[in-house]
Amino acid sequence: MSDLDPEQNTAHAGLPFYGSVAGIIMLDSTTPRVPGDPGHAATFPFPVRYEVARGFKVDHLLDYEPSLLTPVTDAATRLEALGVSFVATDCGLFSLYQAEIASILRVPFISSSLICVPLILATLKPSHKVGIITGHAAFLRPAHLKACSIDTSKVAIMGMEDYKEFRSSVLEGGEILNATAISEEVVEAAGRLLREEPTVQALVLECTNLSVARRDLLKTYGLPVFDLVGVIELFAESVRMRRFGSDFVPFRPSQGAAAQR
Repeated sequence: MSDLDPEQNTAHAGLPFYGSVAGIIMLDSTTPRVPGDPGHAATFPFPVRYEVARGFKVDHLLDYEPSLLTPVTDAATRLEALGVSFVATDCGLFSLYQAEIASILRVPFISSSLICVPLILATLKPSHKVGIITGHAAFLRPAHLKACSIDTSKVAIMGMEDYKEFRSSVLEGGEILNATAISEEVVEAAGRLLREEPTVQALVLECTNLSVARRDLLKTYGLPVFDLVGVIELFAESVRMRRFGSDFVPFRPSQGAAAQR
């Protein structure tokens, strides 16, 4: 008898390959990626498919210009055609185009970790804020927040542009990324943010390169930390067929074993 779930014993033709859960659109860049970053496939415990938006750079995400989106929408539709359950991106600044890209897909589209900010705010006291740590404070503009229905009076923002390791490896396109050093810088930046805005009761990492710091932030400050990896995992869980019950078979000794006691 097969170990497969009976519902998985058959497949319908129409795809070149099967089993990809998430599709992720990557900017046309060569920024180093490490496990913990959504741009590194080992980050996820389920199959991920990547497509590069050729010619589309982070600079194209600073101002609203839908005419530049063709490489992105092409990548998104390619991923959908390959059978992924949802499409995400590798940069939180894609929030600027949440509506545009979602409108062309039949599967869900996740532009940014920023889409979860209204949900987080709904769980906090009215006097509390969400702290957003971004790659560059000047890059994250009111339009990026508005596109995700974020009340700008309820968030506090801290940029990473003044931190040496992050600036050299990400903002300036360095050859080597030291994840430990970046994590230390993010923890320091979060500390500055919390000192400046003590009403912050949750942290959101907008820049996907900052996800490597999630563990250290939790250990240091004890506040909930949200990032794009967590949002992608949430959507993956939404399409996982779970069966509740025990996976363990009780031990039943044979008659011979019982007789030997």
